[in-house]
Amino acid sequence: MDYEDIELQVKLLVFGAIEILSGAIILVLGIFLGSMQGIFNFFGDFSFFTFYTGYPIWGPVSFIVTGSSSIAAGRIPRRSLIFVRIGRYLVSAVITVVGVVLLSVNLFLTNEWLKNCPLSGSPELCHYMGTSNNGLMSLMLIFTSLELVITLSTTVICEAAHCIHWAGYFV
Repeated sequence: MDYEDIELQVKLLVFGAIEILSGAIILVLGIFLGSMQGIFNFFGDFSFFTFYTGYPIWGPVSFIVTGSSSIAAGRIPRRSLIFVRIGRYLVSAVITVVGVVLLSVNLFLTNEWLKNCPLSGSPELCHYMGTSNNGLMSLMLIFTSLELVITLSTTVICEAAHCIHWAGYFV
């Protein structure tokens, strides 16, 4: 193995670790969002659009699986793992774009809901629910955008031909 192969291997490991960590953070934020959804249902018709789509669960799980396959491809460079990783990165890119759209729509809907808050008797509660939702959604949007950047940069860094050529040494 030469220096370029070791550098590619390290990049795969680092990007995989970052994907797993950001996926875990999005998952924790999604679980927190789900618990807040249950609490806020006692106070009115406030709902988190993104929670009902399931994105806070299936999105991060996909990122964790993709990061794990990247680490596996970095540790054990086999042709089959490279093909699986490339496919997972394409799926991950689609999921991140869907996640960015869902989170952006949720932020827009929350702001519209706050203009005509049905809990007008308690403006503090409306403000708290809106700020909590916007904060969680913004954090999820930041980490989902990070996932998109990692997915695209890893795909560009490790082109299919280069990775397959690299894995050919170990088959």
